[in-house]
Amino acid sequence: MSGSVKKPQKISVIGNPCTGKTTLSRALAAHYELPLIHVDSIQFLPEMKLRDPSETRKVLVEYSLGHEWIIDGLGPLKIIEDRFQKSDLVLVIRIPFWRNVLWVIKRQVKSLFSPREELPKNSKEASFEQTVKLFRNMWNVQNGLWVQLDRIFLRDIYKNKVRYIRSVVELNKILVNGLD
Repeated sequence: MSGSVKKPQKISVIGNPCTGKTTLSRALAAHYELPLIHVDSIQFLPEMKLRDPSETRKVLVEYSLGHEWIIDGLGPLKIIEDRFQKSDLVLVIRIPFWRNVLWVIKRQVKSLFSPREELPKNSKEASFEQTVKLFRNMWNVQNGLWVQLDRIFLRDIYKNKVRYIRSVVELNKILVNGLD
């Protein structure tokens, strides 16, 4: 990291499902020696059951009160803006939708053989039901949530803390070099 760039202490990494949030978050956590919190590990219980939203909110709020963290994922909308306000940096992964579709398919095939380590045990993501949920979630983020978040990010407090990642090239550059 160059001497002129201050180490971020609180980073939110958001994006559609299967856009590289976790890969990026892990790389940044290692690079900046920050604790990593996966929203999926909080939001999901074994067998891909959703935790009660009030419990998820409570846990995420507690983590966001910490001095250092990377929080990977969206989570309940009722608390997400508060997390953004606490963040030094908000990384927004907005890769092209067609690539996102391909990466969803890739994740589902891969999860047939190897479940994601950030999910609770006995969480079988590679099912028809979960695949439909993933695509529905992806569609809802793409066609609804981004409009709301883009409005939020227009506020002055976000002018210098939101960074969009719009291509695989940009994503790979950060994976290799950090945020420098």
